[in-house]
Amino acid sequence: MGLFDIPAPLFSAANNLVSFLPDTLRLTLWAILGAGVSMYLYLKMSQQGAIGQIKKDTIIARKALSSYEGTEFDEMMPLATRVLGLSGKHFAVVLGPAVLSSLPALALIVWVSNQFGVAVPAAGTKILVTTTPSTQLVWSDTVSENDMGYTVDWPAQNEVLTARGEDGNQLFQLGAGTAALIHKKTWWNSLIANPAGYLPESGTLELVEVQLPMQQFLPWGPDWLRDWAGLFFITLLSASIGIKVIFKIH
Repeated sequence: MGLFDIPAPLFSAANNLVSFLPDTLRLTLWAILGAGVSMYLYLKMSQQGAIGQIKKDTIIARKALSSYEGTEFDEMMPLATRVLGLSGKHFAVVLGPAVLSSLPALALIVWVSNQFGVAVPAAGTKILVTTTPSTQLVWSDTVSENDMGYTVDWPAQNEVLTARGEDGNQLFQLGAGTAALIHKKTWWNSLIANPAGYLPESGTLELVEVQLPMQQFLPWGPDWLRDWAGLFFITLLSASIGIKVIFKIH
């Protein structure tokens, strides 16, 4: 489990409470909740009074710079420096609160991507599995091999399909966790774990691609827009802007 996976059980428990709702509505509600929590934390952690004053000073400084009609560089330089200085000050004041307030949303995004990302196939569904580099695998059940890789029957719930190398050592399992990619563990997996596990560090196998279907939530647009990310981030951004405007958050 990665650092940002720690709240996942809490999110799952809350999601189960509203499991009677359609997936699209639940995904939308999670995006709105993520926006609300992040904006609330930003409001509480940021110096709203100071930020508001910096914005006012910046407007005045920009008007002074734009209204300058002289040609002397020495006279214009202080005006430009004033604008740049205020912009830098504004960035410095909001950076910390913005980063900290986004951490809960990042944990939520990690959970949402696992919950609403790839679809868990029904038991017996034919799934294509490819490896990089091409590797001879020994499976715990009958599979068919082809030029692209292996076509496997997806295991039933609470069952796994194990792939071993020719030496008999286990390489990976299907069904233990759902993910389209299985790879060796990297440094960022200490932050975000791969639900399907990892390949052995000492092995030659670098990547396993599992051709799992993505859940789709939008009836229009390109494929990349129809999955969870399209609806989630559109809703998250819209809700964040709406909250910012309604509550006049700087």
